[in-house]
Amino acid sequence: MRDISYEVLDILEQYGNSREGIQKALETEEAPEVLYALSPVRENLLEWYDWNPEGRALQIGADYGALTGVLLRGVKEVSVWEPKDEDWNVLCRRYPEVENLKREETLPEAGIYDYIVIPELRKDLFPGEGMGEMFLKLMKGLKPGGKLMAAGFNRIGLRSFAGADPDEEVWSISWKEIGELSEKLGTGSPKRYYPVPDHRLPSVIYSDRRLPQKGELTNLSVAYDRPGYRYFSEEAGFDELCREGLFPQFADSYLVIWEKP
Repeated sequence: MRDISYEVLDILEQYGNSREGIQKALETEEAPEVLYALSPVRENLLEWYDWNPEGRALQIGADYGALTGVLLRGVKEVSVWEPKDEDWNVLCRRYPEVENLKREETLPEAGIYDYIVIPELRKDLFPGEGMGEMFLKLMKGLKPGGKLMAAGFNRIGLRSFAGADPDEEVWSISWKEIGELSEKLGTGSPKRYYPVPDHRLPSVIYSDRRLPQKGELTNLSVAYDRPGYRYFSEEAGFDELCREGLFPQFADSYLVIWEKP
């Protein structure tokens, strides 16, 4: 998905950063990127999580502030590592009076954070080294028992077989690769969650404790980057996967939480 930092800055200038102003922008602007940047539905991904109110969080990638508000309400201090000045400026415009938000210029080497959150696996955040090496660096910045949280598309999610074009700006991951990455991090099995329809506009979050049942996954076309032509019904496909116990391997998105030993 293309970067619209400057467009978001213009939108916030025009409509303001209040809830009412953002809602007016969402009603007026038509680009799906604006929906993903500003929709309050984005917060569903992490709003349910039980945060430590005295904790410190590091967000990797500004993500237009879509989830920053959740962190600001959940923990005592939030830092953001964002190499793009324009993306950081969006945060400053969106949360101008917040005192517990600051910019992190370098990745931490000491274990000072309770949470490190990656809302989107942007390729520009992992230049030249891939996710594995980057995640190893990030684990160093966590306290013992700290959580590394990352959301992204499943490389072999069912939507890819239904004709959806991959987003060339982000990394995707698979069920098998999550397991391999966990071994590399030395964390043991992570907690896996399955946002539906995906991590960008989640309406419901499933987990291994509560997987979807046949007939529960409907209206998947609400994700606006779906293909214009679908090769088959994803709803029917997911019904069969749920019946066979294979939903986790073919879910369209993951939210994965690793705990540092």
